[in-house]
Amino acid sequence: MLKLIAMDMDGTLLNDCQQITPYTQKKLISLQEQGVAVVLASGRDIQSLKEYGDILHLSDYPQSGYICLNGLMICDSLGDILYTHNKLTYEESLILEDLAHQYQLDMILFFEKTMFVIKYGNTGIIEHHFKAFQKYMVHHIQEIPQHYFQNLKKIAFIQKEEVLNQIIPSLQNEVKNQFDMCRVDVDWIEMNPYGIHKGFALKQYAHIKNIPLEEIIAFGNGENDIEMLKIAGKGIAMENSFENVQKIADDICGNCNDDGIGQYLTEKYG
Repeated sequence: MLKLIAMDMDGTLLNDCQQITPYTQKKLISLQEQGVAVVLASGRDIQSLKEYGDILHLSDYPQSGYICLNGLMICDSLGDILYTHNKLTYEESLILEDLAHQYQLDMILFFEKTMFVIKYGNTGIIEHHFKAFQKYMVHHIQEIPQHYFQNLKKIAFIQKEEVLNQIIPSLQNEVKNQFDMCRVDVDWIEMNPYGIHKGFALKQYAHIKNIPLEEIIAFGNGENDIEMLKIAGKGIAMENSFENVQKIADDICGNCNDDGIGQYLTEKYG
């Protein structure tokens, strides 16, 4: 029996225009009306996720909710915090800055409505991104006021796809047993405290809501979705997923631009 649907956002629930397509929206609302919980699981914060949750009427269904910041925070259907984990510290940020410098990666530190960019990679990839944030360019972390780090949300590394393909094995070895590292997009890596990921958070959510893991289906497309797909009773990779995500999945659904989630749920669950 299906009790909960957990979904990544970008490249999974959202199409390339950052929208939930009408067919999938209608399907997810219908399933909630039938008693199935919907959980949005993303590297985004609760403010960003709740905008999409409102489109899906999550606040009308107490079993639905949010997994934010790649598992650092769990919120209920109203956006109130159910669980939170310690975030990256200032000292850990300094360690990651050394790696960014060593591997020539652009580094982004996300705070409440502010982001700081250190351009060790000089990729130019982020120049026109994140218009909702106040964006500041700095040369070193020491230039960022220390009180900001009380609310550091996440850290990302940016570099061109072909460069990341070459350095990721070495970088993974550097952060082993110290940070959780996941490739969210071809040119984007996110760092979390060790052991914290969407799979950890989904397990916590299932425990809080008393939902058996075998009655959960999860959808994702990026490496930060792998643990969530493994932990769910059924893990579904999008057609547009990374190859290694498809390899661990129980099944593959359509592209995020073609109602992949909505069509799969209709086919399998009516």
